[in-house]
Amino acid sequence: MQARARLPRTDRKIPAGFTLLELLLVIVILGVTAALILPRLSSFGTGDLKWTSRHFAGLIQHLAQESSKTKKIYRLYYNLENGAYWVAALKENGEFAEVTDPFIARRVLPREISFEDVVTAQQGKVDHGEAFTQFFPIGVEKSWIHLKQGSRKWTLVINPLTGRVKVFDEYIDQTTTMG
Repeated sequence: MQARARLPRTDRKIPAGFTLLELLLVIVILGVTAALILPRLSSFGTGDLKWTSRHFAGLIQHLAQESSKTKKIYRLYYNLENGAYWVAALKENGEFAEVTDPFIARRVLPREISFEDVVTAQQGKVDHGEAFTQFFPIGVEKSWIHLKQGSRKWTLVINPLTGRVKVFDEYIDQTTTMG
């Protein structure tokens, strides 16, 4: 009979948790990530005039392109009292109905930002109530949208042919940009 070689038996336990070094490493990584992300998140809920202006510029350009593509007439409404804005499309019956597309759904300006006034060729200067900008398949109604945050005021000027928006970090009167 041959003797079998036996392997030595070890009573070593398999580690069941994390080491202190691993836990510290995870805490450091989370701390660095939080330090990078929290400043951005803290300004997310507050009104940022620059972000709001960019959002409006994108929305306006989108509506100009959508009107040209679909051959529909749209209106971008502004409620100067509560800061709401929404899009409506002209229906077959000749009335405007609010659009339900989530990308252009009814929104409200951040709490710290409000409409100073809106100036359009059709309505003139509107500083209370509601105003709107019309979007036609062949162009956009030239408009000046004035936003304010505290003492800061920004102006968005819509080019009637292209639908592009120029953003100024000051109040620009329509008479200075008529050309």
